[in-house]
Amino acid sequence: MEVATVNSPLEKLVSLQEFPQIKRRRALRFDFLRTCYARLTNNNIAFKKMNRTYIDALNEITLPAISTVEKRVIDDLKSNGIAFADFSEFFSANFFNVIQDCFYTYQAEFNRNNTSAKSGKGAYLDTVHKAHTFIKNDSASAYLSEPAFAHIASQYMSMIPRFVGSSFWHTRVATGCDRIYSQLWHRDYNDRMLVKIFLYITDVGPQEGYLEYVTGSHGRGPLGQKFDRIGSDGYRAYPNNMEVDKLVAKLPVIKLNTLNSTQKNGHSAPWSNKPSVIQCIAPKATLIFADTFGLHRGGFVQEGHRDMIMITYSTHFNIHKPHFSVSQGFANELNPFMRMAFGISAK
Repeated sequence: MEVATVNSPLEKLVSLQEFPQIKRRRALRFDFLRTCYARLTNNNIAFKKMNRTYIDALNEITLPAISTVEKRVIDDLKSNGIAFADFSEFFSANFFNVIQDCFYTYQAEFNRNNTSAKSGKGAYLDTVHKAHTFIKNDSASAYLSEPAFAHIASQYMSMIPRFVGSSFWHTRVATGCDRIYSQLWHRDYNDRMLVKIFLYITDVGPQEGYLEYVTGSHGRGPLGQKFDRIGSDGYRAYPNNMEVDKLVAKLPVIKLNTLNSTQKNGHSAPWSNKPSVIQCIAPKATLIFADTFGLHRGGFVQEGHRDMIMITYSTHFNIHKPHFSVSQGFANELNPFMRMAFGISAK
C-alpha cells in the first residue's frame, strides 16, 4: 500500500471523544479517593462493565476475515503478551522506505525548532513527532491508521480498542551510565490492557537501546499480578527494580536476533508458555506488538541510536488524553469500526 505525502492545508477537524476515566479522576480531588478508584479498575467485573459499550459493539460490527498473519500475532499476544512480524507482512516493502522518509522529515523539522534544554526523558529521547493530524492522501496517516493493527488489538482485548496516539522516537546515548525512567523495568500506567505497535526504523543492535519484555507478565499471564502497584496518588507506579531484577535473574534470556523466523512465533518460540526475558535485538522494518501493561524496559542506548515509531491502542478506560487530531475529510473515509476506534461519533 503506497500513499504519497501531500502538503495540503488542513481541513476542519472533527471532535474526538475523551476517555471517561479522565473526567472521573478529575472529579476525585484527593489522592486516597483516586487510589481506591484505581484499585476498582483492577477488578475484572468492574473493568468489563466500564468497557461494556465497546465490548458489545465488537459483536455488532462486521469485520473482514482475520488474515493468517493477524491470527498469528493475536495468538502470540494472548499467550505471551508480545508478538513479532515483519513490515512486509502488512505492507509493500517500498512503503517502508516511504515511512522512513516521513520519520526523517519530521526529525529534520524537530531539529530546526527544538532549542530547549534536555531534561527528564529528553536526556536520552527526542520525540520528533507526536500530535499527528490525520489527513487524506498522507503516508504517515495511512500507516498509523492501518486497520489490521486495530483488528489485532480488538481481538486481543475482546472489544473495539481506542486509538490513543503515536510517537516518533529518536533515542540516543544519555549523559551518565545509570538507567532512568522508561529504561527501568515498569508497567505502563495508563491502562491495564494495551497494544503498542513498535516499528524499528533503524537496525537495533545490542548497544542501541533494544526493547526488553518479560513474557507472561501481561494481565492474563502467570506473572500478570506481579509488581502491579498502585501509587499513593492513585496511578500505577514503577515497581521496585531490585525486586524485579531478582525475578528476571531467574528467567531465561532470549536474544531475538539469534532465532530464525520460524522460532519467533507460536509453539516454536522458546518463550512459548514459559516466562522469559526477550531482548528485542532486530533489524529495521521489524514490527513488535506488545501489551505494555506487561513488564518491559528499553531505550538504554550505549552506542549509536535507535529510531522507532510507536502506535498505542488501549481500552476505553485509558487515563491519557488522546494525542492526535482527525480532519473531516479523513474521518469521512473511515468505516464504523475505525470511527469508533478513533473516538469519532457515527456519521
